[in-house]
Amino acid sequence: FNISASSIVSKWRGDSEKLVRVLFELAHHHAPSTIFIDEIDSIMSARGEGAGEHEGSRRMKTELLVQMDGLIARDAQVFVLAATNLPWELDLALLRRLEKRIHVPLPEAAGRAVILRWLLPPERAEASLPYDELAARAEGYSGSDLALVCKEAAMRPLRRLLAEIERDGGEVAADVRPAP
Repeated sequence: FNISASSIVSKWRGDSEKLVRVLFELAHHHAPSTIFIDEIDSIMSARGEGAGEHEGSRRMKTELLVQMDGLIARDAQVFVLAATNLPWELDLALLRRLEKRIHVPLPEAAGRAVILRWLLPPERAEASLPYDELAARAEGYSGSDLALVCKEAAMRPLRRLLAEIERDGGEVAADVRPAP
């Protein structure tokens, strides 16, 4: 079960708790199963007076914690996997219920070079791209950041062509027209 905050948060009173309860009931019914909660920090941030959270949000958090306790009590074959970019903002009660925490660091230069080789198309020119140099210049980039940079680089020629077409008043140059 792939869950995000928008899947289980509702503006209607009591719906969020009900959705969490139904999610865990479905997971039990289809056991063995895995519940993956992406960006769990958006629904399980730290509780408390200074957090300024709504009553409905507190109730949903409590229901999620109760359901996770129920997994241990029922010895269910339901695995809860959660991902976050902000682990320091998670509620301490949730952290106690998550048995393992795995920190995935940013890729090092060699890893970034492998990602770039995978993302960038094969070079058509005789000389290949300087992957190691590009990886060194991308210090501090995540795999997702590298994917966005490569996508942006792939779009530059198209944007340049569109700018040329716009500048020429909508006329497509003869050498870029599709063949009949």
